[in-house]
Amino acid sequence: MKKVNLMKMSAVSLAILFSQGVMANEPWSQDRQWLFGDWNGKRQQLEDQGYKFTASIMSQAATNIDGGYNDNNTTTVASQLTLGANFDLNKIAGWNDTTAAIMITKRDGNALTNERIKDPRSTTLGNSQEIYGRGKIWRLTQAWVKKGFDDNKVQVKVGRMGMSDDFNSSQCEFQNLLLCGGQLGKSIGSIWYNWPVSVWAANVKYQFAPEWTIGVGVYEVNPDDIKTQSASDGFNLGMNNVQGATIPVELAWKPKLNGLPGEYKIGALYSTAEAKDIKTAGKVHDGKHSFWFNSQQQLTQRGDDSKRGLYVGFNAVFNDKATTFVQSTQQLAFWYKGPFDSRPADEIGLGFARYDVNNRARDKEIATDISRGYFSYDPIASNYVPIQRSELNVELNYTYQWSPAVMIRPNLQYIHQPAGVKEVDDAWVAGLSVRVNF
Repeated sequence: MKKVNLMKMSAVSLAILFSQGVMANEPWSQDRQWLFGDWNGKRQQLEDQGYKFTASIMSQAATNIDGGYNDNNTTTVASQLTLGANFDLNKIAGWNDTTAAIMITKRDGNALTNERIKDPRSTTLGNSQEIYGRGKIWRLTQAWVKKGFDDNKVQVKVGRMGMSDDFNSSQCEFQNLLLCGGQLGKSIGSIWYNWPVSVWAANVKYQFAPEWTIGVGVYEVNPDDIKTQSASDGFNLGMNNVQGATIPVELAWKPKLNGLPGEYKIGALYSTAEAKDIKTAGKVHDGKHSFWFNSQQQLTQRGDDSKRGLYVGFNAVFNDKATTFVQSTQQLAFWYKGPFDSRPADEIGLGFARYDVNNRARDKEIATDISRGYFSYDPIASNYVPIQRSELNVELNYTYQWSPAVMIRPNLQYIHQPAGVKEVDDAWVAGLSVRVNF
């Protein structure tokens, strides 16, 4: 079967719908919830009965304007198709406070960061297209059941899920990878699997006070879950290659400061899987650990609309220095919802994010180059290892929310020291994200 690029699929779909836009049901109206409509009322009827179906396509284009390892201008497009269903089992089967979900995803396309921005010999840190990665294959991204107890103060979730679905989760108002979503998967991806990967897992959340919740989970560490060689890898359900478990604990506080909502989380994890020492060859540790802090706070409110106003988010991750290449990450982001009265659902975003490479890993890179006779940066030698330090990502964007069904987000990104290599020119990238909910 021929491979079909998801961007081409979405373009054809949009063209067909545009040609029908003059017909009844107004597919392009700004209050349109789904591009394919309400199925003559059947969709809302099914949702009222407990069945909610979702389908969306996201595409992220990126063009290098200036700088980077290779400054020959090009445009790459990454894309993602998501198909899902949520089930309210109270409505369907009379099971109180019980829900379930299933979701599959398909990623495609290429990454500008890999092709133009970073030195190809260096370990990838950031990415100007956050939906790129984990293979161009179909994946089972969610398949879980969640049950509430004690008026939903206690919630137990079991099945296949990504780790940042419930721990170290964060806002995603940007196209740049480190500015979007949970941070741990970007720095310890060998044991912390984010979307679109799922693993066998279970977690418990306990709301012990109106503003306070504590959670703990157990997630398998199984390299088979992140394989990308064959189409079946995305649906691996076996546990023959499980190497241990990642155990996160997180405390969340959801206050209202000056009447405006916020969320503050501190967390830690321990992985029981053996971990190689980042500097000393042959040395193995019994496990590894990380700590994190996530926060999001609404700072202002515009008029009577509680959703409009200025928001800020700050996230930080601190990883085990003995076993991790990226020692820490920091993210500071601002976004303003509803900047114009005529566009109450639009947003303006500005974010800053940084990767810090472990100095023990850097010492190993330097020692390797000296052993090969290199004492300064060599731009072309295949066996030279670029010395990596820190990388800074900045993004400015505008989110044009045409309707709940169509989102368009042009953005401008600046990457300082791509992949942490100071000899590579700082890069400017123009991006465009488009999401369509069908």
